[in-house]
Amino acid sequence: MDSQYSPLLRRAGLVLLAVGLIDLAVLVYCLANGIEYLSGFNLFAVASGILLLRGSLLAASVVRWVTAFMLAGSMALLLGLPMMQPFSLTFTQLRLNQGPSLGTAALTAAVVLLLAWLVWQLGREPISAARARAGLPRRALLIPTLAGVGMVVALGIFLVTMRVGATANNAKIMAEQQVGPGYRFHINSLSSSRGDKGTSVVGVVIAWKENDIQRVPVRWLEP
Repeated sequence: MDSQYSPLLRRAGLVLLAVGLIDLAVLVYCLANGIEYLSGFNLFAVASGILLLRGSLLAASVVRWVTAFMLAGSMALLLGLPMMQPFSLTFTQLRLNQGPSLGTAALTAAVVLLLAWLVWQLGREPISAARARAGLPRRALLIPTLAGVGMVVALGIFLVTMRVGATANNAKIMAEQQVGPGYRFHINSLSSSRGDKGTSVVGVVIAWKENDIQRVPVRWLEP
C-alpha cells in the first residue's frame, strides 16, 4: 500500500473502529438495563473501520460520501430545530432547565466534529490521487450534501402538515382537558393506524406556560 495515503486510511480506520466498538458497548449496556438508546454508528463504523485498516480505497470513497450526507443532515437539523417548535416553548425550556443537557450538547458537537474530520481526512490529496490511479471515479459531495439537507427539509414539511387540521386540533383539545386552562399547546408527535374497530390515533402534546411544561399523551379512536 502506498506510503503516502496508507497512514491516512489507517488513522481514519482506527478512529471509526474505536467509535463503533464504544457505540456497540453502550448499546449492549442500554439494552441490558432497559435504557432507550438509538445510534446509527456502531455496525457501520466497525465495518468501515476494518475496511479502511485493510487499505480499501473504495471503502474510503463510500465512507466519505456517507459521512458527507450525515454531516449535511446533522448541520441542517441543528439549524432547523429551533424553527420546528414555537420560540416561546424553546425559551421556556431553557429558562426551566429543560433544554438539552450539557452532556447531550457535548456529544452532539463531538459527532459533528467527527463527521467533518472524516470528510476532510478521506478527501486529502494522497487518497484522492491513489483513487485516481486505481481508476475509481471521483465522487462529488454535492449530491450527498443536498440529500442530507433535503431529508431535513422533508422532515420539516411533514411536521408542519402533522400539526394542522382537525386531528391536530383534537389532540390539543384532549391535552387541555387533562392539564386545564392557561397552557399553550404544541404537537410533538402524532400517528394513526387503521384497525377493525376504526382508526387509532396516538400522540404527545407539549403543554406549557410561564412556569410549567408537561408532556401530555393523547389517544382516541376514530370510526
